[in-house]
Amino acid sequence: MKRYITFSLLTLMLLTTVISGCKKALNEDPKTFISPENFFKNPESYELAVLGIYSGLPLYSGNRAMMLEMCTDIYGAPASAFEQALPMYQNAPASFYYNTREAWGGAYAIIKNANFILEELPKGPLVELKKNQLMAEARFLRAYAYFYLVQLYGDVPMPVKPITDYSKLQMPRTAQTEVYKLILEDLNYAEANLPESTAAQGRVYKLVSTALLAKVYLTMAGNPLKQTQHFAHAKEKAIAVINSGKFQLVNDFASVFHQTAYTSESIWEKLYVTGLGGNPVHGITLTAATYNPILVPADWFINSFATGDRRKQWGIVQNYAGPKGTVLSPFFQKFADVSGVAGGTTSSGAIVSYTFPYLRLAEMYLIAAEAENEVNGPAGAYVYINEIRKRARVNKADVTNVPDLTGLSQQQFREAAWMERKWELCLEGSTWFDLKRTNTMQNIQNRRGAGLVNPIGAYNQTWLIPDNEVVNNNIAQNPVYK
Repeated sequence: MKRYITFSLLTLMLLTTVISGCKKALNEDPKTFISPENFFKNPESYELAVLGIYSGLPLYSGNRAMMLEMCTDIYGAPASAFEQALPMYQNAPASFYYNTREAWGGAYAIIKNANFILEELPKGPLVELKKNQLMAEARFLRAYAYFYLVQLYGDVPMPVKPITDYSKLQMPRTAQTEVYKLILEDLNYAEANLPESTAAQGRVYKLVSTALLAKVYLTMAGNPLKQTQHFAHAKEKAIAVINSGKFQLVNDFASVFHQTAYTSESIWEKLYVTGLGGNPVHGITLTAATYNPILVPADWFINSFATGDRRKQWGIVQNYAGPKGTVLSPFFQKFADVSGVAGGTTSSGAIVSYTFPYLRLAEMYLIAAEAENEVNGPAGAYVYINEIRKRARVNKADVTNVPDLTGLSQQQFREAAWMERKWELCLEGSTWFDLKRTNTMQNIQNRRGAGLVNPIGAYNQTWLIPDNEVVNNNIAQNPVYK
Protein backbone atom coordinates (compact mmCIF):
# COMPACT_ATOMS: atom_id res chain seq x y z
CA MET A 1 0.00 0.00 0.00
CA LYS A 2 1.33 3.45 -0.93
CA ARG A 3 1.98 5.85 1.93
CA TYR A 4 1.60 9.60 1.60
CA ILE A 5 2.54 12.39 3.96
CA THR A 6 -0.29 13.35 6.31
CA PHE A 7 -0.23 16.07 8.93
CA SER A 8 -1.73 15.62 12.36
CA LEU A 9 -3.61 18.49 13.94
CA LEU A 10 -1.17 18.27 16.82
CA THR A 11 1.78 18.87 14.52
CA LEU A 12 0.15 21.84 12.84
CA MET A 13 -0.76 23.31 16.21
CA LEU A 14 2.86 23.01 17.28
CA LEU A 15 4.01 24.82 14.18
CA THR A 16 1.38 27.54 14.34
CA THR A 17 2.89 30.61 15.91
CA VAL A 18 0.72 33.17 17.62
CA ILE A 19 1.74 36.25 15.69
CA SER A 20 1.79 39.55 17.47
CA GLY A 21 0.92 42.78 15.66
CA CYS A 22 2.54 43.42 12.31
CA LYS A 23 5.80 41.58 12.97
CA LYS A 24 4.64 38.60 10.98
CA ALA A 25 6.71 36.88 8.32
CA LEU A 26 10.06 37.00 10.10
CA ASN A 27 8.66 36.56 13.59
CA GLU A 28 10.47 33.52 14.95
CA ASP A 29 9.14 33.82 18.52
CA PRO A 30 7.87 30.26 19.22
CA LYS A 31 4.71 31.20 21.15
CA THR A 32 2.98 27.93 20.43
CA PHE A 33 -0.20 26.36 21.68
CA ILE A 34 1.89 23.39 22.84
CA SER A 35 5.28 24.06 24.40
CA PRO A 36 8.32 22.17 23.09
CA GLU A 37 8.79 20.63 26.53
CA ASN A 38 5.28 19.16 26.43
CA PHE A 39 5.35 18.09 22.82
CA PHE A 40 8.83 16.63 22.33
CA LYS A 41 8.51 13.63 24.63
CA ASN A 42 9.43 10.72 22.33
CA PRO A 43 11.17 10.06 19.02
CA GLU A 44 7.87 10.03 17.12
CA SER A 45 7.09 13.60 18.15
CA TYR A 46 10.26 14.87 16.46
CA GLU A 47 9.32 13.13 13.24
CA LEU A 48 5.81 14.60 13.39
CA ALA A 49 7.32 18.06 13.82
CA VAL A 50 9.52 17.64 10.74
CA LEU A 51 6.52 16.40 8.75
CA GLY A 52 4.69 19.54 9.75
CA ILE A 53 7.16 21.70 7.81
CA TYR A 54 5.71 20.29 4.57
CA SER A 55 2.39 21.99 5.29
CA GLY A 56 3.86 25.19 3.81
CA LEU A 57 4.23 23.59 0.38
CA PRO A 58 3.88 24.05 -2.52
CA LEU A 59 5.45 27.46 -3.03
CA TYR A 60 4.62 27.51 -6.77
CA SER A 61 0.85 27.21 -6.95
CA GLY A 62 -2.37 29.13 -6.48
CA ASN A 63 -1.81 32.86 -6.10
CA ARG A 64 1.95 32.39 -6.13
CA ALA A 65 1.72 30.55 -9.45
CA MET A 66 -0.23 33.47 -10.83
CA MET A 67 2.58 35.81 -9.83
CA LEU A 68 5.46 33.64 -11.01
CA GLU A 69 3.99 32.35 -14.25
CA MET A 70 1.85 35.31 -15.32
CA CYS A 71 4.89 37.52 -15.69
CA THR A 72 6.59 35.42 -18.35
CA ASP A 73 6.43 35.37 -22.13
CA ILE A 74 4.51 32.14 -22.74
CA TYR A 75 1.14 33.30 -21.38
CA GLY A 76 -1.53 35.41 -23.03
CA ALA A 77 -3.68 38.07 -21.41
CA PRO A 78 -5.78 36.56 -18.62
CA ALA A 79 -9.22 35.53 -19.83
CA SER A 80 -10.55 36.49 -16.41
CA ALA A 81 -10.45 39.88 -14.74
CA PHE A 82 -9.84 38.04 -11.48
CA GLU A 83 -8.58 40.62 -8.98
CA GLN A 84 -4.87 41.32 -9.49
CA ALA A 85 -4.29 39.15 -12.57
CA LEU A 86 -4.35 41.83 -15.25
CA PRO A 87 -1.94 44.25 -13.53
CA MET A 88 0.47 41.36 -13.04
CA TYR A 89 0.24 40.55 -16.74
CA GLN A 90 0.79 44.24 -17.59
CA ASN A 91 4.00 44.41 -15.52
CA ALA A 92 2.34 46.63 -12.94
CA PRO A 93 2.52 44.71 -9.65
CA ALA A 94 2.16 46.36 -6.27
CA SER A 95 3.87 45.58 -3.00
CA PHE A 96 0.52 45.18 -1.22
CA TYR A 97 -0.80 42.46 -3.54
CA TYR A 98 -1.71 39.32 -1.65
CA ASN A 99 0.32 37.12 -4.00
CA THR A 100 3.38 39.25 -3.26
CA ARG A 101 2.80 38.93 0.47
CA GLU A 102 2.13 35.18 0.23
CA ALA A 103 5.29 34.49 -1.75
CA TRP A 104 7.44 36.10 0.94
CA GLY A 105 5.48 34.97 3.98
CA GLY A 106 4.97 31.39 2.80
CA ALA A 107 8.68 30.77 2.31
CA TYR A 108 9.64 32.38 5.60
CA ALA A 109 7.05 30.27 7.42
CA ILE A 110 8.88 27.16 6.22
CA ILE A 111 12.20 28.64 7.30
CA LYS A 112 10.80 29.61 10.71
CA ASN A 113 9.48 26.10 11.34
CA ALA A 114 12.67 24.46 10.09
CA ASN A 115 14.85 26.67 12.30
CA PHE A 116 12.72 25.92 15.34
CA ILE A 117 12.92 22.17 14.80
CA LEU A 118 16.64 22.27 13.99
CA GLU A 119 17.14 23.94 17.38
CA GLU A 120 15.25 21.16 19.17
CA LEU A 121 16.48 18.08 17.30
CA PRO A 122 20.00 17.91 18.82
CA LYS A 123 18.37 17.60 22.25
CA GLY A 124 16.10 14.76 21.19
CA PRO A 125 16.16 11.17 22.51
CA LEU A 126 16.96 9.80 19.07
CA VAL A 127 19.60 7.44 17.76
CA GLU A 128 22.27 9.33 15.86
CA LEU A 129 21.26 8.01 12.44
CA LYS A 130 17.63 9.06 12.84
CA LYS A 131 18.60 12.43 14.28
CA ASN A 132 20.85 13.15 11.31
CA GLN A 133 18.15 12.10 8.87
CA LEU A 134 15.56 14.41 10.40
CA MET A 135 18.13 17.23 10.57
CA ALA A 136 18.82 16.64 6.89
CA GLU A 137 15.12 16.74 6.02
CA ALA A 138 14.59 20.03 7.86
CA ARG A 139 17.71 21.54 6.31
CA PHE A 140 16.60 20.47 2.84
CA LEU A 141 13.23 22.20 3.27
CA ARG A 142 14.94 25.33 4.61
CA ALA A 143 17.25 25.36 1.58
CA TYR A 144 14.31 24.90 -0.75
CA ALA A 145 12.55 27.93 0.75
CA TYR A 146 15.69 30.08 0.63
CA PHE A 147 16.29 29.07 -2.99
CA TYR A 148 12.82 30.35 -3.82
CA LEU A 149 13.36 33.60 -1.93
CA VAL A 150 16.82 34.45 -3.24
CA GLN A 151 15.74 34.00 -6.85
CA LEU A 152 12.73 36.25 -6.37
CA TYR A 153 14.18 38.99 -4.20
CA GLY A 154 17.98 38.85 -4.38
CA ASP A 155 19.44 39.81 -1.00
CA VAL A 156 17.08 38.67 1.77
CA PRO A 157 17.15 38.40 5.57
CA MET A 158 18.66 35.02 6.49
CA PRO A 159 17.64 33.81 9.95
CA VAL A 160 19.19 30.42 10.76
CA LYS A 161 18.00 30.14 14.35
CA PRO A 162 14.68 30.81 16.10
CA ILE A 163 14.33 34.44 17.10
CA THR A 164 12.91 34.96 20.57
CA ASP A 165 13.84 38.60 21.05
CA TYR A 166 11.66 41.16 19.28
CA SER A 167 14.59 43.56 19.11
CA LYS A 168 16.26 41.15 16.68
CA LEU A 169 13.32 40.82 14.30
CA GLN A 170 14.44 43.66 12.06
CA MET A 171 17.21 41.73 10.39
CA PRO A 172 19.31 43.25 7.61
CA ARG A 173 19.28 41.70 4.16
CA THR A 174 22.04 39.16 3.56
CA ALA A 175 23.98 39.21 0.29
CA GLN A 176 22.62 36.59 -2.10
CA THR A 177 26.07 35.02 -2.42
CA GLU A 178 25.86 34.19 1.30
CA VAL A 179 22.31 32.91 0.94
CA TYR A 180 23.45 30.55 -1.81
CA LYS A 181 26.32 29.44 0.40
CA LEU A 182 23.81 28.39 3.07
CA ILE A 183 21.63 26.68 0.45
CA LEU A 184 24.57 24.59 -0.75
CA GLU A 185 25.61 23.75 2.82
CA ASP A 186 22.09 22.60 3.68
CA LEU A 187 21.64 20.59 0.48
CA ASN A 188 25.04 18.91 0.73
CA TYR A 189 24.24 17.94 4.32
CA ALA A 190 20.87 16.62 3.16
CA GLU A 191 22.42 14.65 0.33
CA ALA A 192 24.90 13.06 2.72
CA ASN A 193 22.40 12.22 5.48
CA LEU A 194 18.97 11.62 3.96
CA PRO A 195 17.96 7.98 3.46
CA GLU A 196 18.20 6.34 0.04
CA SER A 197 14.42 6.08 -0.16
CA THR A 198 11.28 6.91 1.77
CA ALA A 199 8.18 4.84 2.37
CA ALA A 200 5.99 7.95 2.23
CA GLN A 201 5.60 9.61 -1.14
CA GLY A 202 6.00 13.35 -0.75
CA ARG A 203 8.90 13.22 1.71
CA VAL A 204 12.41 13.98 0.51
CA TYR A 205 15.25 11.48 0.27
CA LYS A 206 18.86 11.48 -0.93
CA LEU A 207 18.28 11.83 -4.70
CA VAL A 208 15.84 14.69 -4.19
CA SER A 209 18.77 16.63 -2.75
CA THR A 210 20.96 15.63 -5.69
CA ALA A 211 18.29 16.80 -8.13
CA LEU A 212 17.77 20.13 -6.37
CA LEU A 213 21.53 20.66 -6.26
CA ALA A 214 21.57 20.27 -10.06
CA LYS A 215 18.95 23.00 -10.34
CA VAL A 216 20.68 25.29 -7.85
CA TYR A 217 24.04 24.94 -9.59
CA LEU A 218 22.47 25.69 -12.97
CA THR A 219 20.90 28.82 -11.47
CA MET A 220 24.15 29.98 -9.87
CA ALA A 221 25.95 29.56 -13.20
CA GLY A 222 23.52 31.98 -14.83
CA ASN A 223 22.40 35.53 -14.23
CA PRO A 224 22.92 37.34 -11.86
CA LEU A 225 25.78 35.45 -10.13
CA LYS A 226 27.31 34.15 -13.39
CA GLN A 227 29.44 31.63 -11.52
CA THR A 228 29.92 29.60 -14.68
CA GLN A 229 32.09 26.99 -12.96
CA HIS A 230 28.83 25.57 -11.61
CA PHE A 231 27.68 24.38 -15.03
CA ALA A 232 29.98 21.39 -14.52
CA HIS A 233 28.49 20.77 -11.08
CA ALA A 234 24.95 21.00 -12.46
CA LYS A 235 25.82 18.45 -15.12
CA GLU A 236 27.40 16.10 -12.57
CA LYS A 237 24.37 16.14 -10.28
CA ALA A 238 21.80 15.82 -13.08
CA ILE A 239 23.63 12.86 -14.62
CA ALA A 240 23.92 11.23 -11.19
CA VAL A 241 20.12 11.28 -10.96
CA ILE A 242 19.69 10.03 -14.54
CA ASN A 243 22.18 7.20 -14.04
CA SER A 244 20.88 6.19 -10.62
CA GLY A 245 18.48 3.68 -12.16
CA LYS A 246 15.75 4.84 -9.76
CA PHE A 247 13.70 6.70 -12.37
CA GLN A 248 12.47 6.25 -15.92
CA LEU A 249 10.77 8.63 -18.34
CA VAL A 250 7.07 7.88 -18.73
CA ASN A 251 6.48 6.81 -22.32
CA ASP A 252 3.51 9.12 -22.92
CA PHE A 253 3.85 12.76 -21.85
CA ALA A 254 0.15 12.90 -20.97
CA SER A 255 0.57 10.06 -18.48
CA VAL A 256 3.02 12.12 -16.41
CA PHE A 257 0.09 14.23 -15.24
CA HIS A 258 -3.46 13.75 -13.94
CA GLN A 259 -2.05 11.34 -11.37
CA THR A 260 -2.71 11.02 -7.65
CA ALA A 261 0.56 9.19 -6.90
CA TYR A 262 4.13 9.14 -8.19
CA THR A 263 5.02 7.87 -11.65
CA SER A 264 8.35 6.32 -12.65
CA GLU A 265 9.51 9.85 -13.52
CA SER A 266 8.64 11.48 -10.20
CA ILE A 267 11.55 12.66 -8.08
CA TRP A 268 9.58 14.83 -5.67
CA GLU A 269 5.93 15.88 -5.86
CA LYS A 270 3.15 17.41 -3.82
CA LEU A 271 0.37 14.90 -3.19
CA TYR A 272 -3.19 15.64 -2.17
CA VAL A 273 -5.60 13.42 -0.30
CA THR A 274 -8.12 12.31 -2.92
CA GLY A 275 -11.42 14.05 -2.37
CA LEU A 276 -9.96 16.44 0.19
CA GLY A 277 -6.90 18.19 -1.21
CA GLY A 278 -6.94 20.23 -4.38
CA ASN A 279 -4.34 21.22 -6.97
CA PRO A 280 -5.09 24.97 -7.34
CA VAL A 281 -3.65 25.26 -10.86
CA HIS A 282 -6.80 23.53 -12.15
CA GLY A 283 -8.98 26.52 -11.32
CA ILE A 284 -6.72 29.15 -12.90
CA THR A 285 -6.10 27.40 -16.22
CA LEU A 286 -9.43 25.92 -17.33
CA THR A 287 -11.34 28.40 -19.52
CA ALA A 288 -14.83 26.97 -18.93
CA ALA A 289 -17.62 29.13 -17.52
CA THR A 290 -17.41 29.86 -13.75
CA TYR A 291 -13.61 29.43 -13.80
CA ASN A 292 -10.95 32.12 -13.37
CA PRO A 293 -8.68 31.46 -16.37
CA ILE A 294 -5.59 33.45 -15.54
CA LEU A 295 -2.79 31.34 -17.01
CA VAL A 296 -3.72 30.83 -20.65
CA PRO A 297 -1.33 29.99 -23.50
CA ALA A 298 -0.19 32.87 -25.71
CA ASP A 299 -0.89 32.43 -29.42
CA TRP A 300 2.80 32.50 -30.29
CA PHE A 301 3.48 29.75 -27.75
CA ILE A 302 0.73 27.55 -29.15
CA ASN A 303 2.25 27.95 -32.61
CA SER A 304 5.84 27.37 -31.47
CA PHE A 305 5.66 23.59 -31.05
CA ALA A 306 7.11 21.21 -33.63
CA THR A 307 4.85 19.03 -35.73
CA GLY A 308 3.54 16.03 -33.82
CA ASP A 309 4.37 17.30 -30.33
CA ARG A 310 2.27 15.62 -27.65
CA ARG A 311 2.97 18.54 -25.33
CA LYS A 312 0.79 20.63 -27.65
CA GLN A 313 -1.57 17.94 -28.93
CA TRP A 314 -2.57 16.92 -25.40
CA GLY A 315 -1.08 19.69 -23.28
CA ILE A 316 -2.85 22.63 -24.93
CA VAL A 317 -6.51 22.04 -25.72
CA GLN A 318 -8.09 24.00 -28.55
CA ASN A 319 -11.70 24.02 -29.75
CA TYR A 320 -12.96 22.07 -26.76
CA ALA A 321 -16.73 21.70 -26.63
CA GLY A 322 -18.24 23.38 -23.60
CA PRO A 323 -21.83 23.47 -22.34
CA LYS A 324 -24.62 24.04 -24.89
CA GLY A 325 -22.27 23.81 -27.85
CA THR A 326 -19.97 26.64 -26.77
CA VAL A 327 -16.29 26.35 -27.65
CA LEU A 328 -13.75 27.03 -24.93
CA SER A 329 -10.79 29.30 -25.45
CA PRO A 330 -7.46 27.41 -25.62
CA PHE A 331 -6.27 26.17 -22.25
CA PHE A 332 -3.51 24.13 -20.65
CA GLN A 333 -4.64 20.62 -19.76
CA LYS A 334 -1.61 19.73 -17.63
CA PHE A 335 -3.44 20.19 -14.32
CA ALA A 336 -7.00 20.79 -15.53
CA ASP A 337 -9.77 18.22 -15.15
CA VAL A 338 -12.11 18.56 -18.15
CA SER A 339 -14.45 15.74 -17.19
CA GLY A 340 -17.97 17.08 -16.96
CA VAL A 341 -17.16 20.41 -18.60
CA ALA A 342 -19.19 19.72 -21.75
CA GLY A 343 -22.22 18.93 -19.62
CA GLY A 344 -21.66 21.88 -17.33
CA THR A 345 -21.39 19.66 -14.25
CA THR A 346 -18.02 20.92 -12.93
CA SER A 347 -17.17 24.27 -11.44
CA SER A 348 -14.09 26.22 -10.48
CA GLY A 349 -14.56 24.98 -6.94
CA ALA A 350 -14.22 21.34 -7.93
CA ILE A 351 -11.61 19.44 -5.94
CA VAL A 352 -8.84 18.17 -8.21
CA SER A 353 -6.33 15.93 -6.49
CA TYR A 354 -3.69 15.76 -9.22
CA THR A 355 -0.12 15.76 -7.94
CA PHE A 356 2.05 18.82 -8.48
CA PRO A 357 5.67 18.08 -9.52
CA TYR A 358 8.54 19.89 -7.85
CA LEU A 359 11.27 17.83 -9.53
CA ARG A 360 10.97 15.17 -12.21
CA LEU A 361 13.38 13.22 -14.35
CA ALA A 362 12.67 15.14 -17.56
CA GLU A 363 14.15 18.27 -16.02
CA MET A 364 17.32 16.41 -15.13
CA TYR A 365 17.78 15.54 -18.81
CA LEU A 366 17.28 19.19 -19.73
CA ILE A 367 19.73 20.39 -17.08
CA ALA A 368 22.31 17.85 -18.26
CA ALA A 369 21.84 18.98 -21.86
CA GLU A 370 22.16 22.69 -21.10
CA ALA A 371 25.12 22.27 -18.75
CA GLU A 372 27.00 19.92 -21.09
CA ASN A 373 26.59 22.43 -23.92
CA GLU A 374 27.99 25.21 -21.74
CA VAL A 375 30.97 23.11 -20.65
CA ASN A 376 31.88 21.25 -23.84
CA GLY A 377 29.59 22.44 -26.62
CA PRO A 378 26.61 20.62 -28.15
CA ALA A 379 28.22 17.38 -29.36
CA GLY A 380 27.66 15.51 -26.11
CA ALA A 381 24.46 17.36 -25.20
CA TYR A 382 22.19 16.01 -27.95
CA VAL A 383 21.78 12.65 -26.23
CA TYR A 384 20.03 14.30 -23.28
CA ILE A 385 17.76 16.78 -25.01
CA ASN A 386 16.74 14.34 -27.74
CA GLU A 387 15.51 11.87 -25.12
CA ILE A 388 12.95 14.47 -24.10
CA ARG A 389 12.05 15.27 -27.70
CA LYS A 390 11.58 11.58 -28.55
CA ARG A 391 9.23 11.17 -25.61
CA ALA A 392 7.24 14.18 -26.85
CA ARG A 393 6.42 12.56 -30.21
CA VAL A 394 2.77 11.79 -30.87
CA ASN A 395 3.97 9.01 -33.16
CA LYS A 396 7.17 7.59 -31.73
CA ALA A 397 7.98 5.84 -35.02
CA ASP A 398 7.77 9.04 -37.07
CA VAL A 399 11.06 10.94 -36.77
CA THR A 400 9.47 14.00 -38.38
CA ASN A 401 7.44 14.37 -35.16
CA VAL A 402 9.61 16.56 -32.93
CA PRO A 403 12.78 15.67 -34.86
CA ASP A 404 16.09 15.13 -33.10
CA LEU A 405 18.28 18.21 -32.79
CA THR A 406 21.57 18.09 -34.64
CA GLY A 407 24.14 20.35 -36.29
CA LEU A 408 23.64 23.34 -33.97
CA SER A 409 26.20 25.87 -32.82
CA GLN A 410 26.68 26.32 -29.10
CA GLN A 411 24.48 29.43 -29.11
CA GLN A 412 21.79 27.74 -31.19
CA PHE A 413 21.76 24.77 -28.83
CA ARG A 414 21.63 27.11 -25.83
CA GLU A 415 18.51 28.81 -27.19
CA ALA A 416 16.98 25.46 -28.16
CA ALA A 417 17.48 24.16 -24.62
CA TRP A 418 15.82 27.23 -23.14
CA MET A 419 12.82 26.75 -25.42
CA GLU A 420 12.63 23.05 -24.66
CA ARG A 421 12.22 23.89 -20.99
CA LYS A 422 9.24 26.12 -21.80
CA TRP A 423 7.52 23.36 -23.75
CA GLU A 424 8.27 20.69 -21.18
CA LEU A 425 7.96 22.56 -17.88
CA CYS A 426 5.31 25.23 -18.45
CA LEU A 427 3.04 25.75 -15.41
CA GLU A 428 5.54 23.96 -13.14
CA GLY A 429 7.12 27.08 -11.67
CA SER A 430 10.35 27.32 -13.69
CA THR A 431 9.53 29.80 -16.46
CA TRP A 432 10.13 33.10 -14.63
CA PHE A 433 13.26 31.77 -12.94
CA ASP A 434 14.57 30.63 -16.34
CA LEU A 435 14.00 34.08 -17.87
CA LYS A 436 15.97 35.61 -15.01
CA ARG A 437 18.94 33.21 -15.03
CA THR A 438 19.21 33.33 -18.85
CA ASN A 439 18.86 37.14 -18.82
CA THR A 440 16.02 36.99 -21.37
CA MET A 441 13.34 39.03 -19.59
CA GLN A 442 13.22 41.21 -22.69
CA ASN A 443 11.24 38.40 -24.34
CA ILE A 444 8.23 39.64 -22.37
CA GLN A 445 8.59 43.11 -23.89
CA ASN A 446 8.95 41.63 -27.36
CA ARG A 447 5.81 39.54 -26.97
CA ARG A 448 3.52 41.95 -25.13
CA GLY A 449 4.74 45.38 -26.23
CA ALA A 450 1.91 47.88 -25.94
CA GLY A 451 0.06 45.52 -23.60
CA LEU A 452 2.46 46.48 -20.81
CA VAL A 453 1.78 49.39 -18.47
CA ASN A 454 5.48 49.50 -17.54
CA PRO A 455 8.21 48.48 -19.99
CA ILE A 456 10.42 45.57 -19.05
CA GLY A 457 13.57 46.82 -17.35
CA ALA A 458 16.38 45.91 -14.99
CA TYR A 459 13.95 46.04 -12.06
CA ASN A 460 12.23 42.90 -13.40
CA GLN A 461 15.17 40.87 -12.08
CA THR A 462 13.65 41.07 -8.58
CA TRP A 463 10.15 41.11 -7.15
CA LEU A 464 8.80 43.84 -4.93
CA ILE A 465 9.15 43.09 -1.24
CA PRO A 466 5.77 43.15 0.53
CA ASP A 467 4.82 46.56 1.88
CA ASN A 468 4.28 45.31 5.42
CA GLU A 469 7.84 43.93 5.52
CA VAL A 470 9.28 47.20 4.27
CA VAL A 471 7.41 49.21 6.90
CA ASN A 472 7.37 46.92 9.91
CA ASN A 473 10.66 45.08 9.56
CA ASN A 474 12.60 48.01 8.11
CA ILE A 475 13.63 46.13 4.94
CA ALA A 476 14.76 48.24 2.00
CA GLN A 477 12.49 47.91 -1.03
CA ASN A 478 13.73 46.50 -4.32
CA PRO A 479 13.66 48.80 -7.39
CA VAL A 480 10.06 49.73 -8.19
CA TYR A 481 8.41 48.95 -11.52
CA LYS A 482 8.01 52.10 -13.62
